Amino acid sequence: MANLMNMLSNLIRGIGKSEKPQAVDWFGSYLDEDGIVADVIKRIREDDVALKRWLDPWSWKFPFTLSPVLYNPPPPDHAGCLVFAHRGIRNFYGLWHADNPHTEAQDVEVEDGVITDPRHPDNFSGRIVDRVKAELAKLYPRAVAA
Repeated sequence: MANLMNMLSNLIRGIGKSEKPQAVDWFGSYLDEDGIVADVIKRIREDDVALKRWLDPWSWKFPFTLSPVLYNPPPPDHAGCLVFAHRGIRNFYGLWHADNPHTEAQDVEVEDGVITDPRHPDNFSGRIVDRVKAELAKLYPRAVAA
């Protein structure tokens, strides 16, 4: 389990400017949405740094601007580290795999050129992140959830 946590640390903890990314491999089985949400929350709660970053609004914002004087004080090193958490979830949990029974990337609903199908991996991972953030906000009400 510890090795699995190391592989997923980019996704769960987010990477700050001075931190080196680790390889993220596929989880190895297909969990449904509830299973992924529970697994991500479990992993976050086991890692103090991850928990702080998921609850910190700076982790979800791009810290880059045209003028560094816009932020006083400057953003923390980990600012923006979770902006791509959705992609990490899609890759780690195999949401793009054709064999995944919980997602569909080909035969999907499209309205006005926008993929609205809840089974699409992008929409699926977005719901997971939203649900994880909402659950963390309930579990840690004193912290400001992003």
